[in-house]
Amino acid sequence: MNPQEAPSPANSSVPPQESKPSFPRLRKFFNLLRYFIISCIILTVIEIGVAYWLISSRWNLLVPQTEMKEFAKEVNAAAPLPANFMRVYTAKFPNHYNTTLGQQIFLNYGERYLFRVHDIDTKAHCFCDFVYDIQRLRNPKLDQIEWDGRLQDLEYGFAMEKYSSPEKCFEYVMHYRINKLKAWANPQYYGNLLKPIEDYSDDELIELILMLKSRAALNRYDRPEEFDKAFKEYKIKLASLEAKP
Repeated sequence: MNPQEAPSPANSSVPPQESKPSFPRLRKFFNLLRYFIISCIILTVIEIGVAYWLISSRWNLLVPQTEMKEFAKEVNAAAPLPANFMRVYTAKFPNHYNTTLGQQIFLNYGERYLFRVHDIDTKAHCFCDFVYDIQRLRNPKLDQIEWDGRLQDLEYGFAMEKYSSPEKCFEYVMHYRINKLKAWANPQYYGNLLKPIEDYSDDELIELILMLKSRAALNRYDRPEEFDKAFKEYKIKLASLEAKP
């Protein structure tokens, strides 16, 4: 043996490792599936953005800006609601006063669609989409405009939001509904609701707000059981919020 050559160990030869099985077709399928899902998400976002832009700007084709500003003046002239009313109202409906239409569409509608949420009292809702039906009754110019489609309230609401604000829309709509309810109320049964809102007790405010929501379903004479249940739940909600530090 050549002294310069080192003897090779007996176990120097390592058996070849078996390669892991590869599934190129399966890997390709998952890659394509991933690209498909990403593409669907991107296209959905683009479609939502385009639809939002079309709905929010369509009023420009139907109402001249000068007239829209006139209609907005009527909304902006609405007086602020009394503090006692707002305190009791926001205890039950905390996201109605300063919610924008964008928040309503993406938060409220999105949550209701994706998670099938049915309790909408606490969800975001902008009152600018209620203004159209009221102003049509008060403004012949607006009523004469041929506004086709089924989204007039929402499309007009975007215009109103531009020249007014969600807060003013809420005050305008709520004053209209309160005055309408008081005109409907029979003094023999609802005499306590015909006084100024500032003089209402919390119980009277709760009754008023429940009837504003649905006077046919939630009044103490026609459906006393449903009314009592809703009234008690409202009082508990108000008391729990006011008990917090």
